[in-house]
Amino acid sequence: MNWIWISGVAFLLSFLAAGVLIFFGKELEDLGITGNIYYIILIPLGFSSAAFLAGAMKSYASFTSNESVSYGKLQLTGPIVIFALVVGGGFIMPNFNRKEQFDVKMRIVSNDRPMTTLNEGTVTLYIGKEPKTVNIHDGEVAFYNIPEKYHNRKVRIVPAINSYQLADSNEVLISKNEDYVDIHVTRTKESLSTLVRGSVLDQKNMAVVHALLDFSSGLATCYTDPNGNFSLTVPLPPGEKAQLKVVTDGITRFNEVVTISSTIPIDLRIDKTP
Repeated sequence: MNWIWISGVAFLLSFLAAGVLIFFGKELEDLGITGNIYYIILIPLGFSSAAFLAGAMKSYASFTSNESVSYGKLQLTGPIVIFALVVGGGFIMPNFNRKEQFDVKMRIVSNDRPMTTLNEGTVTLYIGKEPKTVNIHDGEVAFYNIPEKYHNRKVRIVPAINSYQLADSNEVLISKNEDYVDIHVTRTKESLSTLVRGSVLDQKNMAVVHALLDFSSGLATCYTDPNGNFSLTVPLPPGEKAQLKVVTDGITRFNEVVTISSTIPIDLRIDKTP
């Protein structure tokens, strides 16, 4: 009974591992470890078969030596044979019908900023019946187990990156001989401009009316309203810096560099002393 329990536990472990492979196959494939999980399953399954035959069924293996055979005679039965068939066969047989595959790594490239720290967004690769979508990590994505027939062929890709779009065609050439495929992206038209808001007050916290705000020497200009507030679209992406000049009564009251943002208002307090 002890051997039956031992073989049962080993079989249960392999059954659970098989369940992980079945239900989380797509996630494991994205990580490139599907094959590793499969081979791990073979070990407890082989021990389960061997333990059941050796302990419960009393199978055995023997070695005999005599004068007619110089190195003796090895007779294998039961557990060792079954273990070899399960584990060895599990390694060998899947390779009979396995088609050649290769991995493809893609690198996000942009002219306006380095993408090596990009850890948001996805890239979808359209091959076969089901597209593969992978999260971007450190500006790269990796697609595993691409069928050999796609070697040196163009495939369609669709990146989903906030404020960026493809700079070139949505088709790229993939090859098993290339370390990386570069995906060139550029900022979307919408992301190249920022809606800036703010207010201008004097030293007495009174609204400064009809003050001229000039971003980067004429890049974008506007005037404050009767409440001292202003709102305008600056043709710069968020995070960029620009020289801001505030003029009232023909006198420059403020002239400093500010950071362009659509979420953080530019609230200024100026000295209106003549």
